[in-house]
Amino acid sequence: MSADGFKILHWADYFDGPWSPGGLNKYQSGHFDGLSLLTSVNSPPADLLFLADLVGLRSFYLRARVSNDLDAFRVVTLEDLTLVTGSRRVVPKVVQPSMRNLCLTDRPGISAVRWPALESLRIGMWRGRDLEFVRGAEQLRTVRLEGRRQHGSLTGIEECVALEEFVSIDYSIETTKPLAGLTRLRQVSLMAAPPASPHGEISFADLAGANLQKIWVSNAVALRDVGALDSLPHLRELRLVECRLTDRDMKTLGRLRDGVDVKVIDPRV
Repeated sequence: MSADGFKILHWADYFDGPWSPGGLNKYQSGHFDGLSLLTSVNSPPADLLFLADLVGLRSFYLRARVSNDLDAFRVVTLEDLTLVTGSRRVVPKVVQPSMRNLCLTDRPGISAVRWPALESLRIGMWRGRDLEFVRGAEQLRTVRLEGRRQHGSLTGIEECVALEEFVSIDYSIETTKPLAGLTRLRQVSLMAAPPASPHGEISFADLAGANLQKIWVSNAVALRDVGALDSLPHLRELRLVECRLTDRDMKTLGRLRDGVDVKVIDPRV
């Protein structure tokens, strides 16, 4: 039984052989509701049609090069899906009403409207330049985007009113303003290490939610409203990497209350 309450069948082709009717029988007889499919590099499944036979499937995990993986998006009982296939086929317009946790590589058609109960979203090799695809995701609590050193905005995130954790990697943002009304935020990480272009306007006044505990920022031209950090009662960890801090900024950080772990890292100085 997994931590999320799924009973997962772990099937590895290097031990169990390719997925077969024997796997289906084991799934059914063992009353499983999850499948973790481990495949070797040279023998990924041709498609995922077999998922339709797994009645009551709630969790599916696959990391393999599979071009035609669309049938994973047609399983309406899924609550947890990790689908790291590299496929660029368009996500079909099918609603998966129970999906809570989703991990994908970037592809066309990703939209929160397909997953109205979504709580956690992770996208690898993300190519986007805004967050319109999560607009209206009112139950979304965690977003992790692993970009490709592009520059863009956070527009769309402002409607994710339940958001607690936002992490972007290798994505340079124009402004933090869309985060300003998200009062449940506990963690914000805006990481854009060179050669990614630097962030635009990073204002700590936009990160003034009372629940914030952890803030990481890298590669910002200038940080605004550094003094606003002093109003965060639960702030515990602050990391600023290559953020071109001024002497005044450093003095302000030095006056933060005890209990805030501050690390300023800039290899250029």
